[in-house]
Amino acid sequence: MQNFIELLKDHTLILSHVNGLRDIVAHDEPAPGPALQTLRRLARLLDAHLRAEADFIRLEDENEHHEFTVLTQSRGKLFDAMVAEWTAYLCEWDEERVGADWDGFVHQTGRILDWLTAQIEMENRSLYPAALKYGLIRLLPDDFREAMEQRPAA
Repeated sequence: MQNFIELLKDHTLILSHVNGLRDIVAHDEPAPGPALQTLRRLARLLDAHLRAEADFIRLEDENEHHEFTVLTQSRGKLFDAMVAEWTAYLCEWDEERVGADWDGFVHQTGRILDWLTAQIEMENRSLYPAALKYGLIRLLPDDFREAMEQRPAA
């Protein structure tokens, strides 16, 4: 079962890479190599994070948690469209294309990074608290919980 702390750590790492990529594209001088290196790391982080989220978002179908179901369904179509856009973006921008159209890359990257930031804020504010409320994720990692349970009572 996923836990709130690890999911938030993932978001912190993702936002760190988002900000790193923002810094790279903020420069007038094209930097395809560093931009794509940061983008690839960001893509790997997002891929792992989306798999982790799928573990508890899929559980929602098996349970009757109205608030969580409404939340995931209301965001679902928009999220699916954004994932498709992210996938197309990753396929479209290779080193040659980034070097040839730096301004286009900067523009599309800004839009994608704005979406990622907004998505993370929404998940932190509403999705994860709702998942926690309904027991679809835990607050703490298993190893931390186990260590706390094994501590002698004071």
